[in-house]
Amino acid sequence: MAAYKLIALDLDGTLLDSSLRLSDANAEALRQAIAAGVQVVLATSRWYGLAKRTADRLGISTPLICSNGAIVKRPADGKELLHLYLDRELARAVTEMGDDAGWEMFTTVGDATYMRMRPGVIPEKLPAGLRVAERQSDRLDEAEPTCVLVFGEPAVNQIEERFLPLYAKRASFSVNRPVSLPHYVVLTHAEADKAGALDLVCRELGIPPEQTVAMGDSESDADMLRYAGLGIAMGNAPDAVKREALHIAPSNNEDGVAWAVGRFLL
Repeated sequence: MAAYKLIALDLDGTLLDSSLRLSDANAEALRQAIAAGVQVVLATSRWYGLAKRTADRLGISTPLICSNGAIVKRPADGKELLHLYLDRELARAVTEMGDDAGWEMFTTVGDATYMRMRPGVIPEKLPAGLRVAERQSDRLDEAEPTCVLVFGEPAVNQIEERFLPLYAKRASFSVNRPVSLPHYVVLTHAEADKAGALDLVCRELGIPPEQTVAMGDSESDADMLRYAGLGIAMGNAPDAVKREALHIAPSNNEDGVAWAVGRFLL
């Protein structure tokens, strides 16, 4: 029997390739792991609906870690095990600036995640939970905000310079500078992180940390790599993330997840 009973996987830059696609090799490896009794946990900075779409494709029933650990939710019945909300004042200030500047930004409010309109987008055909908003800041009165996800180096730098000094104790600013993807920052509740969320899932499933594997490619994953019994950084991860891992996998474009599953879980 394998020593590891659970694998936690980031999505962008880890399970998904640079085109944000799930390769056949990674999908088949995870299906084999599930069939062998391994629990597969998706742990992403993205919103719940996107994570659930990938979970449904793979047949994953374990709780999903979304919005960088602000949400832990079961895909089978939609029950929330954890939901931490973002400071509304900060969310409004950042989204107003992003709306005015035209940033690539995703704002999760209640069960909806809002994005800017793009050429070729048909709102009616967007995945469940993803909606178009002319101004995301106008949606903050609909419900408590959970997460603001902003892409692009200039936007990340502005948020760091303008808002981090003012709100550092009231929110988490997870700044990520991946090698092969755009820089991004995730704004969540101050206590939200993937390691804490993974600990909750492990306790829910009765699996100790030493029997877990975690894989990731960015700064948001570093605490999760340290938490797990076996932390694996992707070959496309920054050097600072690789230093937090015990092993380095091939890149996300080289089916690094399939490599890790075959080597450590099957």
